[in-house]
Amino acid sequence: MAKLEKNTPNGMSSESVIGSEMEIVGDIKCNGIMRVVGKLEGTINCSELIVEENAKIIGEISADSVSIDGDVTGTIKTEAIEISSNASFSGEVYYARIAIDSGANLEAKLNHDPSGDKARKSVKPAASETDPKSAKTGNPPSDGTR
Repeated sequence: MAKLEKNTPNGMSSESVIGSEMEIVGDIKCNGIMRVVGKLEGTINCSELIVEENAKIIGEISADSVSIDGDVTGTIKTEAIEISSNASFSGEVYYARIAIDSGANLEAKLNHDPSGDKARKSVKPAASETDPKSAKTGNPPSDGTR
């Protein structure tokens, strides 16, 4: 896989793992490294995201660096992204630096953003995802029950 130089702070970063037996639906914020081996649907904000082979993500991603070796669908906002030959990505990417290996399955709109103005803006969940009241339709059930 093509490697991009990463700007890492001095000191150790913790790593959080979504294992191969896990399926998560929701929003995740991680100050360190997030490694996904299982399935995730939602919003991810982290410093570094590593998507392993056989992992699947559907959603919005905001990270300083992203490395994809699995299947990702959605929007990515990052400083640096690496897409391996085993990877599949469908969606939109805002990036400052990119490396794509030959053989990667890529159906994407690529937005080069050298200034980083758009690349690392935090992704916020929609109001309906965070406020259960906004998910209600306000219409009572048709069978007359409440």
